[in-house]
Parts: sequence; structure tokens; C-alpha cells
Amino acid sequence: GLVGESGRGKSTAADGILQLLQPPGRIVSGSVRLDGQELIGLKDHEFRPLRWSKLSLIPQGAMNSLNPTMRVSAQIADAIRAHVPKQDKATLKTRILELLRTVGLPARVYSMYPHELSGGMKQRVCIAMGIALNPKVIIADEATSALDVIVQRIVAQTLLKVKQSLGMSMIMIGHDMGLMAQVVDRIAVMYAG
Repeated sequence: GLVGESGRGKSTAADGILQLLQPPGRIVSGSVRLDGQELIGLKDHEFRPLRWSKLSLIPQGAMNSLNPTMRVSAQIADAIRAHVPKQDKATLKTRILELLRTVGLPARVYSMYPHELSGGMKQRVCIAMGIALNPKVIIADEATSALDVIVQRIVAQTLLKVKQSLGMSMIMIGHDMGLMAQVVDRIAVMYAG
């Protein structure tokens, strides 16, 4: 878990790990290793194949992360096709339905648009996208922050279930110490960046 008050640099740290920092942001020092490979310093074309497949992000604010003009199935398919371009439609549909089931969503979500989903359902679609290629590490950036308490619990339980069933590691970013105490094994506290 990575906790701290708003504006302390938690999401910026995640963006640094994923090499998504926007200029003038830059990594001054440090190291990020995955499977013995140093990630800091990789060129974009070297890092791009690792995103989604080895290292994935469940973004903060599913409302802003999903394209409102595309069906859920098309958005998940885009993430998969970026790394596995030659998949027939039937295999892809089966995989997407399996992902939706894994995160506790009904099959009907496959053909829905984001505006037809509740906040918790949108967040679980983002989780499905994040696990689509079975990454080794998931970064869940404030995955429960914009949700009511009951839906927060459902999403947190979904994250734990997915983490355990797929055997992946997770960095959970947030500011809710109570939730973190229930979900994570270790906590790092960020203060003033």
C-alpha cells in the first residue's frame, strides 16, 4: 500500500513507475525492477510492450478513464489487441466475457456503454482491463476513492480476489488507512513528495 494525503505524490510515483510522467516531470533518481529487469531508463518503444502485459494500471476515476463513445467490449478488446493482435473474434469475446465474470460483472455489460454503468461497475470494468493480459504487477491508483462505502468494499474485495486467484502483486494507492489495513501486507507513507 502507498498512502498519504492528497497532493503528496502517490499518483506521480505510479506514473513514474509506468513511465507515464508528462513533461516537465522526470525521474531524477531511483530504480524500478521487474523480473530482474531495470525499467527506469528504458526507451518508450522498449517499455510499451511491458504495459498491460507485465505492469498494469487500474486508474483513478473510472468515469474519466473509459471512452464514452465505445462499448465496454471494444475498450477491453483494444487493450488485448495492442499486445495480441492476431486473435479471432470468438476467442476475444470469450476472453472478455471471462474477464467480466472474474470481476463480478454480468455478461450483459459486454455490449453496454460506460454511461449505462454505475460507478462501481465502471471501476470493475477498469479492473478487467487491468488484468486482461495477466500482468505480474497491478497498480491500483485510488481505485475506490470516488465510490460510496458499500461499493468501495465490493471493489476492494474484487481487487483482492483477482490478486489472489491470478497470483499477481498489487500496489494499492490511497488515503483510506482503514481500507489499507484490511487489504495490504505492507504500507509506505508518502509525505511532501
